[in-house]
Amino acid sequence: MQTPRLLWCHRLHRSPHAPSILVSQSQRVPFIAWLRPLSPHQSVPGAIRRQMDYASTRKASVPHLVRTAAEPRQNRLYTVRLSHIDEVNPTVRLIQLTIPPYVQSLEGQEERADGESDQPQPLTFLPGQWVDVHIPGLADAGGYSITSTPADAQVLPSPGPPVESPMDEETGLPPMDPRGRAPYVELAVQHAPSNPASAWLWRPKDEIQGQELSIRIGGSFVWPPSGINLGETKKVLFIAGGVGINPLISMLSHLNNNDDETSLHHQHSDIHFFYSTKIPRSAVPSLPEKSPQAYLDRILFLSRLREIIRCQSESGRLRISLRLFLTNLHDDFAPLLSEPQQDLTIYARRQQPDDLRQVLQGPDGVIRPEETVCYICAPPKMTDEVASTLQGLLGDGKERVLFEKWW
Repeated sequence: MQTPRLLWCHRLHRSPHAPSILVSQSQRVPFIAWLRPLSPHQSVPGAIRRQMDYASTRKASVPHLVRTAAEPRQNRLYTVRLSHIDEVNPTVRLIQLTIPPYVQSLEGQEERADGESDQPQPLTFLPGQWVDVHIPGLADAGGYSITSTPADAQVLPSPGPPVESPMDEETGLPPMDPRGRAPYVELAVQHAPSNPASAWLWRPKDEIQGQELSIRIGGSFVWPPSGINLGETKKVLFIAGGVGINPLISMLSHLNNNDDETSLHHQHSDIHFFYSTKIPRSAVPSLPEKSPQAYLDRILFLSRLREIIRCQSESGRLRISLRLFLTNLHDDFAPLLSEPQQDLTIYARRQQPDDLRQVLQGPDGVIRPEETVCYICAPPKMTDEVASTLQGLLGDGKERVLFEKWW
């Protein structure tokens, strides 16, 4: 997700999974600062996710920092390097921001007399959070959901003694972690010429690759869900609309990693992923062959979703179903519907309330809210409609519907 964007989470109870914050009482200049860097063992007050119906009508020109002023964010800026750019399709780029390995390593940190370390705390985040991206020369920071996992931001264990790597004279950052893959965060940036930060990130690769940027972690739409016992959760529903898939792919990828503290603990957990999107029209003329797979490969994160499903089908740990709702199918795309796909179901329509009801019901036709949690990230209208439907279906369990809007 990226600016212009609105962050609105339906609910958040105090939990051990997010940091403490300080909120000023000023109505004109709201200010939020995290008192300490994010840790998976800290909490965010429920007041942060208050309802803001008026916000969905605000103009897209409102800067990201103003729009998200009521959201929690860390008070530390981290220096990163734009190390890799991959164009998924003509309208979306995947940006990889490398974190200096010494920042992510606690080795060699010495505490001062006041108990603080002389070195910066490692960059940490929860799946679903976003970053403020500060670009030299631009007055306003951009805002983008993190699409990678917390594990990707960690230094890989060394199979042998580390070999010292020379510093990059231009950026002052090591070209890579000498012990292996450099720690990084990944962003999906949509082409948006009217957005200064996105326009900069869509400059020619040779102009921006290797450049130094600053990022700050923020947001309260996260996995794991606060106040919900994962040991009793048997069904998770992710609903993405367009680039609303960005925070959700981070969550699902994290679950695929099987983190001990934040994974689903029930032996028979089902995950249902609904993805409503379009095949990029600008991609069609550039395809040498009109094969179904070629079309599908241009859809943001669809290949990653399918790889996760294949991985879990082999391990048997999680049962994941993927429903792809394509809203712009025409005759050129007919093979997509005629050629069966083993790992997903494709629909040439918008998702309907009955689609949601079917996956929430158990084999006996009963919906069990206490065993269910739902995440939605989509444009405002779609989010409102889906959230209303799910809240109606879950009844007393409607607090288990969490959502974030963008536009």
